[in-house]
Amino acid sequence: MKKSYFKLNEDAPLFVLLSKKPLWWRKLIDDSDLYCNIRKNNRINVYYRGASIMSLSYKDGSIEADIHNYYLGYEKASCDLLNIKYGNVTLKPEEILCRIQTIKKRVEENKKNLACIAGEEKNGKNYSSEKYVQSQMYLNDKLYIDTEFALSLDDGTEIRIDLVKLSEEGMICFEELKLIDDSRLKPSGNKKAEILKQMDSYDKFLKEAAKIKGEKLQPILVEYYSKVLRIMKKIGIARTEIIPLSVCDYVYLSIEQTYTKKHQRRNSAIEVIQEVCKELHSNIKDVVQKYESL
Repeated sequence: MKKSYFKLNEDAPLFVLLSKKPLWWRKLIDDSDLYCNIRKNNRINVYYRGASIMSLSYKDGSIEADIHNYYLGYEKASCDLLNIKYGNVTLKPEEILCRIQTIKKRVEENKKNLACIAGEEKNGKNYSSEKYVQSQMYLNDKLYIDTEFALSLDDGTEIRIDLVKLSEEGMICFEELKLIDDSRLKPSGNKKAEILKQMDSYDKFLKEAAKIKGEKLQPILVEYYSKVLRIMKKIGIARTEIIPLSVCDYVYLSIEQTYTKKHQRRNSAIEVIQEVCKELHSNIKDVVQKYESL
């Protein structure tokens, strides 16, 4: 694992400019539906319902925002037909804020970001998407300090962990989220459940990161998230005053129980997932209890 993955400058121009609270930035962070995560190499991603709707960076004396033009209403088929670029475009952040309601509606239409309306269900299941559940977990618990943590392992494996939480004792805890009906929680034929391979790669990540020390000889993850939290406070998006002191030695699997009705096939699936989770740190006991109480 490269030490450069954790490159982050607290005094980078982007953070300095945002600390002055320009009007568009105040408007953005006052929107309770949106949240911002600090990214490596001195960038910021802005999320709505788990979708990264823009990436902020500094270039040539000003702040610019990258956004996929899907969120601006562009249709791929029409773009292909008319030879118009379909992908990321760069705008002023003010231009994006002026279109935020259109962007939100575009996100809401995407199946990856569906939210269950209270009292509604389909086929005995709350149909919220994983991305939406992730966003609500982050927004509703100030101890979450990051989402979508990504890098490459020494063997080239790409990892992306859903959530990062800071315990009351200052322990950095990585968390993977899955909905109960995710096929990756169960074996397929003679193959082990995909979640086991995924969690194994996370275990390798923690072991590789533990070998790297920061500038002041702290564990690299402690130093990195200490910087992240100081930057968040500097630019007005602080979530907690707790100081990172250590790193949990495992990644926690958080399963969202979305079933609203029981039947035999689901009973069997729950038993299979329960068996898979014996090898993992997870909330499976709570999941089973919630399902059995239906």
